[in-house]
Amino acid sequence: MRLFVAIELDETNRSRLARLQGLLERKCRGVRWVQVHQLHMTVKFLGDVPDGQVPDVSAALDLAASSGKPFTMDLQGAGCFPPRGSVRIVWSGATETSGALTQCVAAVEDELESLGFPRERRAFSPHITIGRVRSDDSDGRIRSAVDEAAYENMVQTVKSLTLMSSVLSPKGPAYSVVGRANLG
Repeated sequence: MRLFVAIELDETNRSRLARLQGLLERKCRGVRWVQVHQLHMTVKFLGDVPDGQVPDVSAALDLAASSGKPFTMDLQGAGCFPPRGSVRIVWSGATETSGALTQCVAAVEDELESLGFPRERRAFSPHITIGRVRSDDSDGRIRSAVDEAAYENMVQTVKSLTLMSSVLSPKGPAYSVVGRANLG
């Protein structure tokens, strides 16, 4: 089973991000937009996990979540990865100033490392992927449109972490909830 740990977004914020996608869609050719019901923040990608190990992953996620507490984060701004050159990802940014998100991510890394999942080498960059680009031949138009987009700042309350499965198909990934772990 292909798994990842996510922070789910509430309906209001997914709708607001859908409006941003709609504005950008008119100006950005070649972007495959993430379906609104699938918008989330990835905390950690696990990859293919044997079915027999899923209960251990769920228990580790419960333990990681229990060490934290609910928090709020601001969803603000939009950008592209990589920061220069051909665009691969269009994202919405997220910030959280109390340190709760950073502590939450560290707890997930700690607990899952104990099960053999290697730590992420890159620093955690909190964002929500809203679009993917297979081949950017836009001569900078995608990046310009994202930089110029009017963006509505949002607040997201985070009360749980979600273990999700991802099934890939030619139409894109399909996500489903495997389990949730409440913070605190």
